[in-house]
Amino acid sequence: MKLAQLTRTDHADLRIDPARAAASAATVHLVPLVADEIRTVARQFPVFLAKDGETGAFYPAALMGLEPHENLFWNGSTIDADVLPLNLLRLPFFVGGEGAEAVICIDTESPAIDPAGPCPIVTAEGGESDYFRSVQAILGRLVQGQEPTRRLVDLMLEHKVVREFKLDLAFHDGSTSLLTGLYGIDEVALGRARDGIADFADLMIMAAMCLSQDHVGALVRRRNARLAAQADWFTPGA
Repeated sequence: MKLAQLTRTDHADLRIDPARAAASAATVHLVPLVADEIRTVARQFPVFLAKDGETGAFYPAALMGLEPHENLFWNGSTIDADVLPLNLLRLPFFVGGEGAEAVICIDTESPAIDPAGPCPIVTAEGGESDYFRSVQAILGRLVQGQEPTRRLVDLMLEHKVVREFKLDLAFHDGSTSLLTGLYGIDEVALGRARDGIADFADLMIMAAMCLSQDHVGALVRRRNARLAAQADWFTPGA
């Protein structure tokens, strides 16, 4: 990855193929989320809390694979999902800096940069394209969602509804996987704490995270299907 600040001088002629942007997430198993997207993303993916490796702070994330560098929704050409987290939809764009110093950056090594791509950044008339405006809106949601997300995580910890999960899984080929470092909403603890959580929207987000744990089974099925396909590929005459 090589980030550069996006400027009209250097990048006005760039065209993007959003479908190819997903290739950057082919080996991503955890995707950070902001609070206002959790309920939507939780319909498709398990949503847990993970810890920042540098600060130790918790952050919500969608689980897309059962081990590091595995994305079970990547099918070789795109991400096979009905809903995508904002941090995937924004690719290959990033926010650099903070506050008034924040700027939009682009990964100049992204496979999404394609001279024949369907999405220009700047129109022939010199204005911002509809595609780029949508990217700006996504980046804006991510920036504006940082503080509400921190507040939500603090609320979860304050009410002691978070517990560590260890996913000890077995697959059809006899292999196993132990995924650690994930923290989810404890259903029993949430039931005890619900009267003390003043904002119903916060309670619904926590409930959605709790229910999303059932999607771990769907990840196991995807891993089994991938293992079966690999086994068939190595079978003579297959």
